[in-house]
Amino acid sequence: MTKVSTVTIGALALTASALAQTSIAQAQSTEHNTAEKDYRVFEKTFGATKGKRRNHTKGFCFVGEFAPVDNAILAYSNSPIFSSTSEVNGRVSHKGGKNLSPDDKFGDRGLAFEITTPDGDYHIINVNTEDFFPASKPADFIDLVRALGEGGEAVKALAAGRPELQAYLAHHKKNRDTTLRPYEGTQFNSVNAFYLVNESGDRTAIRWSMVPSGSQGIVVETNSDFLMDNMNANLTNGTVSWDMVVTIANDNDDPNNAAIRWEGEHTRITATRLTVTSTSTEADGECDAVNFDPTVLSDGFVVTDDPILEARSQIYAHGIGVRLSEKE
Repeated sequence: MTKVSTVTIGALALTASALAQTSIAQAQSTEHNTAEKDYRVFEKTFGATKGKRRNHTKGFCFVGEFAPVDNAILAYSNSPIFSSTSEVNGRVSHKGGKNLSPDDKFGDRGLAFEITTPDGDYHIINVNTEDFFPASKPADFIDLVRALGEGGEAVKALAAGRPELQAYLAHHKKNRDTTLRPYEGTQFNSVNAFYLVNESGDRTAIRWSMVPSGSQGIVVETNSDFLMDNMNANLTNGTVSWDMVVTIANDNDDPNNAAIRWEGEHTRITATRLTVTSTSTEADGECDAVNFDPTVLSDGFVVTDDPILEARSQIYAHGIGVRLSEKE
């Protein structure tokens, strides 16, 4: 029997057209109107492939499990994702709007997955390969997306008046390792911060990274579409997994600003492990129907006041209505 998920649209009784009508009704709010306008900026910059995500367009599905590793994390959170083994429905992807983006060229990547706990709770993790975000305000980020569509000179001109963007570009130019690697050999970062909440109600700000912990190499012949074959080969030969390494905020870290990198020594806990058991195309799998909204959280987590998080949630909600309605 197919499970009914609060965030897996394909498993709901709603049809794509009904969902689109719901989105249209919701669009009367100011927030949703802003999300719709921002979504159009993404379309103009990255292009629009009918029925596909407008960013992170190319990708494939996987299923697996999410299991506890170090119970030290339980001092900070009572979330069931840290205490029980959960089911995972996920997706790996290329950043950008090209449905045929080449696998054999370096680029930013994405990892997103829906966790279903044994008691039926849901939790979304959505991470990418950037170390931190290029803007702390949604409007500034949309300006960057617009500039990207205009070209490198437009980005340089925008950065001249944006210290956050200058810091982002300088850091990633200096520190980025452009070695070609598969998804399973790539580290992904949360960028946004969240609060953990324990049994006493204490809140602790965190970020985290998904650090490769299984087979990580390129083991098949590379071509423009080799990444799924490579992950399947690594699954055959061993284990494909990532460890969730949680970084506990220091007193001087700002959890509401995604454009600031947390510097210096921090307490880190390898809290859980994501293990892939199989992969599938989007057509054959279930990840295409999931809205990977990072604000969908289990008990023991709370969103921060980071405005980028709210903007992501609104744009994703608008986007899934659009692309599922296109599949009719």
